[in-house]
Amino acid sequence: MASGHSTLSLVDELNCPICLQLFSDPVILDCGHDFCRECITRHWDNETKALCPECGQVFRDRNLKSNRALGKLVKKSRNISLNLKVRGKNPYCAEHQEELKLFCETDKKLICVMCLDRRDGRSHKAHNFMLVNEAVEIYKDKMNMSLGSLKQKKSYYEGFELKQQEKITEIKDQSNNLRIHITSEFSKMRSILDEKQHNLFTDLTTQESEVLSRMAANLRKIQENLSRTQKMLADLQNRLQHQDVYSILKDPPLDDQSEDNYQPTITEGNLPVGIFQGPVQYRIWKQVIDVISPAPAFLTLNAKTAHPRLLLSEDLTVVTYGDVKQDVTDNPERFDTCVCVLGTEALVSGKHYWEVQVGSKTEWDLGMVKQSINRKGHTTATPEAGYWIVWLRNGNEYKAATVPRTRLNVTLKPRAIGVYLDYEGGQVSFYNAENMSHLYTFIDTFTESLFPYFSPGINEDGENSEPLQILQVKCHEE
Repeated sequence: MASGHSTLSLVDELNCPICLQLFSDPVILDCGHDFCRECITRHWDNETKALCPECGQVFRDRNLKSNRALGKLVKKSRNISLNLKVRGKNPYCAEHQEELKLFCETDKKLICVMCLDRRDGRSHKAHNFMLVNEAVEIYKDKMNMSLGSLKQKKSYYEGFELKQQEKITEIKDQSNNLRIHITSEFSKMRSILDEKQHNLFTDLTTQESEVLSRMAANLRKIQENLSRTQKMLADLQNRLQHQDVYSILKDPPLDDQSEDNYQPTITEGNLPVGIFQGPVQYRIWKQVIDVISPAPAFLTLNAKTAHPRLLLSEDLTVVTYGDVKQDVTDNPERFDTCVCVLGTEALVSGKHYWEVQVGSKTEWDLGMVKQSINRKGHTTATPEAGYWIVWLRNGNEYKAATVPRTRLNVTLKPRAIGVYLDYEGGQVSFYNAENMSHLYTFIDTFTESLFPYFSPGINEDGENSEPLQILQVKCHEE
């Protein structure tokens, strides 16, 4: 305690006689008294003579010399005061060594009573201030309010964090399932192709065996006659070497032609190269397409659903917009406003794929609809209403019937559209059938029968006169 008291006394000795605060940039006069440079300068500005406020000595020149030693001492004293502040129970003002009992709301800082009446123009009098205890209670209330708000915000963000993590997990699981699916599909294809390759090798081996068997039999016959001829030749040569006339006349040589009329030939043979070196890949594709799942389906149009303006081909695979309205029965299945027609077969399960030729048309609609859609009057095509379709407008505007509409990025104008349905998987996808590039996919849940949907669009300007044609793919050659 004595140390603290002596330190405070030392601080009092380091106060400027004019401002009564610790010296700031202390200067020493010729009389030996010290002042703040700013304080003595301001004092002399208000006086006619330069005199010392302490002893009254008058100076001819207003020379001010810095007192560096005193400045260092003041700096150390400030540091000691700060240390005392920290060690003490209550905070003290670094400038006035008074307890900080007030809070200046304007400057957001603690002040002492003397800070309210500063002589250097930095007074807090015009500011809003209150007792520290009052300020603490007010700020505690504010902090409690902020605490509740932050807890709500924390819970809010945690909810989004959890949902985002669930979405990330969902995408990872989906990606893993798709990898498994792709691997399985290619494994099936490889298995089928391996089987077809094995069958071709077996057929080739059989063909080779049959041709070589005939050639080998002919070769053996040639070799047998060659061996007999060689034996006869050796016998004759041996008899001629003996030069025994009696022996030669007694057993004259036989005419080998009279002995054997065999005429050797070359057995010709060729493998059926056309089977093994023709369009092998295309032939195999024609054979395996019927085991591909799903293979392009054989679809037909349901004439009972066709709008009166639509003309259907005899085989029910082509639909054209007609110039006149036909006189047809207005049955419940028929569309009377939407210029469209449905496929004949209801799809209630499984995976299906079909292709529709759109040619150079400037307008068309294709996709899937549920059985219960409204067929009379105007209807807005959306998935909620039972429409999973895409369309073309103005020759280059491709959109999906979502809410709002989704514009499709189509770089190459398709002349045929592929439509894929996975009923249990809740998927309807669209492709450029020429290169199988993906156009758009709907993901939904199906609970009733679905039908393929076709609309050739209207033909007011003559530029959209081409029909829509369901492409039929022959699975294999009979």
